Amino acid sequence: MKLMRIFAAAVLGVGVGLARADFKAADEAYRAKNYALWVQACQEDAGRGEKRCQRVLGTAYKYGMGVEKNFETSIDWLKKAAAQGEMYAEEILGDCYKNGIGVKRDYQEALRWFKLSASRGNPWAFNNMANIYRYGLGVSRDPVEALTLYRIAAEKGNAAAQNNLADMYRIGDGVERNPGQAFQWALKSSSQSYGWGWNQVGLLYRDGIGVDADSAKAIDAFKRATQLRDPPWAFARVAFANLARTYHYGIGTPIDVAEALKWAEEGAQLNEPSAMVVVADILANRQGDDIPGDRQRAFDLANRAAQLSNVVGKVTLGRFYLDGIGTAADPEYGFKLLLQGRDAGNFDALVYIGHCYRDGKGVTKDPEQARQYYLMARAQQHRLSHGARTFVSTYFADPAPPRQPMADGANRTSGVSPVAAASELDKPQRELLDRLERMQRQLEALQATSSTGASPPETADFKVLAPRFALVVGNDKYEHVSALQNAREDARAIGQRLQTLGFTVSLQLDVNEKRFKQVLREFKSRLAGGEEVIIFFAGHGVQIGAANYLLPVDVKGDSEEQVKDDSIELQRILDDLKDKRTKFALAIIDACRDNPFNSAGRNVGGRGLAPTTAATGQMIMFSAGTGQRALDNLGKNDPDKNGLFTRVLLKEMLKPKVPVDRVLRNVRNEVVRLSKSVGQEQTPALYDQAVGDFYFKF
Repeated sequence: MKLMRIFAAAVLGVGVGLARADFKAADEAYRAKNYALWVQACQEDAGRGEKRCQRVLGTAYKYGMGVEKNFETSIDWLKKAAAQGEMYAEEILGDCYKNGIGVKRDYQEALRWFKLSASRGNPWAFNNMANIYRYGLGVSRDPVEALTLYRIAAEKGNAAAQNNLADMYRIGDGVERNPGQAFQWALKSSSQSYGWGWNQVGLLYRDGIGVDADSAKAIDAFKRATQLRDPPWAFARVAFANLARTYHYGIGTPIDVAEALKWAEEGAQLNEPSAMVVVADILANRQGDDIPGDRQRAFDLANRAAQLSNVVGKVTLGRFYLDGIGTAADPEYGFKLLLQGRDAGNFDALVYIGHCYRDGKGVTKDPEQARQYYLMARAQQHRLSHGARTFVSTYFADPAPPRQPMADGANRTSGVSPVAAASELDKPQRELLDRLERMQRQLEALQATSSTGASPPETADFKVLAPRFALVVGNDKYEHVSALQNAREDARAIGQRLQTLGFTVSLQLDVNEKRFKQVLREFKSRLAGGEEVIIFFAGHGVQIGAANYLLPVDVKGDSEEQVKDDSIELQRILDDLKDKRTKFALAIIDACRDNPFNSAGRNVGGRGLAPTTAATGQMIMFSAGTGQRALDNLGKNDPDKNGLFTRVLLKEMLKPKVPVDRVLRNVRNEVVRLSKSVGQEQTPALYDQAVGDFYFKF
């Protein structure tokens, strides 16, 4: 395929002379999508200083192609190649600085690398420079300059730039809207099997821009976009949300909520925030038996979308707080979230802020102020979502409006001239509307992306919640020491609970030494700094000297030295989290059971786990104190499948707006009370050096 030739040129530098047989083998492996062989073929030459092979390894480790993702290793190889003037390495390194991948985000440094790479003729660098100017990342926003740079790259055959150029013509960003040009450039991009190009084609067919509206062709284009996942930078995850909206609102096709939910769920599983919002909207409003509603999950998904910097997620979360959907009603906080959404350029927020003034929710009741917000929304009615637009039309008794082309993918109509509606506003309101218009255009532009994925521009008024990640491990099936009964069930329950609370969860069951260490490397590589992180381990643990070790299922423990080598030192995990500069880290270790080696007649370690210390920003909790045994149940007739500590923790985590230190102390108090009720003593140990506030549930 033509695309593979272009990508091979971009990633391998074909056509610049294959001096060594190994590099030629790497080229062939890449074309065959055998990424493990691609990396292997370049390993030796990269070590010898061959710059193209160094770039191959940097790319592979960045995206996890044939190797485990490792941003630090990626940066190391990319810098070595870039130092030798390898132009594709320079561009990829610039992208790392732009998105904060393996390095601290630095737009100026990114632009420097892009310019250097572009000076050597790399079309991907021109595309990335255009992104910098289009979104105003560290520089003044300059869509005209962006258009020029996109065109240079597009005319060189770059699929990403062709898609971005189509997007600018589609919405009129820095240039007069030109539907015909939009469609032609989108076709060129999609013809190279570029996922974002197919997503653009889908939008154009769906909205009838540059071509007759054709829902069947739009749906086909969106589905093609969802299937093109290799190479990773061509994958347009937003297509799942666009496809779901097409079915949800019946855009040129019968409404099919079940089909909409299917595609939105798949996108949500891939961590696409726009898809999460679609799922949340569906689940929050369902009452029939065909698709049962789930307000708790709706809230959790909206919260997660907001954490991922999705403005619609922020507004949806504000609506849920206003009405108590999936959470305790908190109108004041909901109103605050809506204001942040408004200031980030979302027009739906205008309608919901109007509702707040109309009903006195979260703000003093003011019917006239409500009307002014509705007027502002009416002036941009073509940009509203289906529900918000329907309300505005009803409020002003507007006639049923004709369908209009959409700028960002919702089924939108406009029966009132924006100019006529805006004329009813006073000057400050018109200025606010103008500002929102500019910001909305910038947000719409994010549907198109660079070669390596987009990150939304940072908005001063938009406070993003910290990303949440959790690693949950449960080991029952030990091979050489006594097996356990509850660990896997405890891990499953904790993993599910954390997922509903907005965490991206990695759940691992019965892991051996090799897998345990691999999982920890993968988890660490996902952290870029500033996250809220939870580690939960249920299984055997042992104290050796002053250190604590978590045991994989294949541990033998013939000697203390062997246990040290074959197990996972808890302090090493905590040190890694500290090195990653996480905002908050909590390690919960349910491993304070009888020493597993004693029953095997081995003198290894001591009972339980040793007291420990937490670093600044960290908390550690053991399910039982030194020398104590953690109870699996409260007697033979106990029906609960979870251990005592875990069942209490699961309940306490659901209490909203309770700080984590209070939650964990409540857990300790309840575990002590319940254990005493059966004549046992279990006092969970807590080590607290957390800074600031953390809540399981807001």
